[in-house]
Parts: sequence; structure tokens; C-alpha cells
Amino acid sequence: MKKKYRKRVCICIGLFIICILAGVMTDNLMSEDCNIEYENLNTELKSDVSKKKDYQKADLEMKLQDSIQSIAEGSNPLVSIHNFDVADHSETTVAVTLYAEPYNEISEESRIEIENLILKSFNGILKDNISIDIEQTER
Repeated sequence: MKKKYRKRVCICIGLFIICILAGVMTDNLMSEDCNIEYENLNTELKSDVSKKKDYQKADLEMKLQDSIQSIAEGSNPLVSIHNFDVADHSETTVAVTLYAEPYNEISEESRIEIENLILKSFNGILKDNISIDIEQTER
């Protein structure tokens, strides 16, 4: 009988030690996960904000390109926006490159319309921050 009880006591002590070790390991893992979770949340929030800003910028570039193409027919416009800030457009710069075939000239009136379109699209942008270039393409 003594051997039977000794086995049971050893098994109980072993299980008790295993439970304590499992609890300690779980506690350590949980505390590490908490720190990582907060860091990931901050990083995800920042990346979501920057993604939203990038999408807004790309959407605005595409809309401007479509509008400019209707103003300067026969050209293929490329719009690039730099230093884009949703709230403050004073530092924003817009570069428009019109790719046109040699026989298709872009009038001064079209340039002024394009400039006015950009000025209306960005509240507070300076005229000096808008550049319109025309590049002739080969056939």
C-alpha cells in the first residue's frame, strides 16, 4: 500500500509543478503579447492614415488628369502632386506634364484653364507651386 500512495503523491506533486510552470509561462506570454498588441495598433493606425492620404492623393491626380485631358484635347496629361497635405495646401506642389504629338499645340488659354482648375482643386495653393510642361511625342 505504501508504494501505491507514494506513486499517487509523486504524480500529484508532478502535476502541481506542471500547473505552476504553465501558469508562469502563460503569464509571461500574455504580458509580452500586450506590449506587442499596443505597438501593432499604433503602427496600424499610422499606416491606415498614410494609406488614406495616399489614396486621396492618387484619386485627386486621376481626376485632375481626366479633367485636363478634356481641356487640352489630343494630349496625354500626367499629374504629380508633391507635399500633399489634406488640411494645408500652401506647401503642395503640382506638376503637370502634357504629352502631345508635334502637330498638336496647346494654347495659352488651355494652360490658363489648367492652372485655374488646379487652383480651385487646392484651396490655398500658390501659383508658383504649379508647373505645366509640354513634351512633344514622336509618332
